[in-house]
Amino acid sequence: MHFLVYIIFSVLLISIQTTLLPAFPRLFAQYDLLIPFVVYLTLFRSSIGMLPVILISGCLMGLLSGGTFGVYVATYILTLICFRNATVYFHFKNSILFQIVIILSVLIENIIFAIVISFQTLTVKFSLYDGSILVTQVIWALISSPLVYFMLDYLFNGIDKLITGGLRERG
Repeated sequence: MHFLVYIIFSVLLISIQTTLLPAFPRLFAQYDLLIPFVVYLTLFRSSIGMLPVILISGCLMGLLSGGTFGVYVATYILTLICFRNATVYFHFKNSILFQIVIILSVLIENIIFAIVISFQTLTVKFSLYDGSILVTQVIWALISSPLVYFMLDYLFNGIDKLITGGLRERG
């Protein structure tokens, strides 16, 4: 049942990402709304059903955004691999750890995008526009991550109570 909820939520985020955010390109600067969701799943939810959700979400995001196939899947899988056990090793407050991992995931995504673009064009270039996009994404990650953490935590804990009768998915 959690799998179905995760898929529905990721499709909702992908729909917002691919339909509403392109209307404001300078404001959001291609900020990936699935990164906070993938980070939340990676850090605070059990691993049951998480990998298929991340793979399906990455494939859908790649197909619907028109990007190079596999870039989003690679970003989300790398986020999962890098930060799966972060709560074991780092004892920050959950919202602070969430914020740090989102910022690092935004950087990982931009590095993967730069590598793919470099392979496609056979050139390595960095412009001020690229830097401004990265800065805008990091600023959005800083501003939105505490709010997104509390929203996702409230939402999924409420869903856990509905599904399992008060038992948490991961303690």
